[in-house]
Amino acid sequence: MNQELLKLYLSLPRQEREKRFANTTRVAELTGSSRRTIQFWVQIGVVEAVLIGKKYEVDLNSLTAYLSSRGEPD
Repeated sequence: MNQELLKLYLSLPRQEREKRFANTTRVAELTGSSRRTIQFWVQIGVVEAVLIGKKYEVDLNSLTAYLSSRGEPD
């Protein structure tokens, strides 16, 4: 896990954290993908996320960069 990303996640006020990170369910809704696809992207390292409890919080900046690199709208 990316320790710097975890430090950032924990340091942000709640409102800022909610703008920068989203759970896999929300990311799946945003991208039109399945939750499992989002989890796979995190597991193979193409999208960054922090593991909070048993759930991933996806870095939306990382998601945007990944989708842009694939030529897909974000």
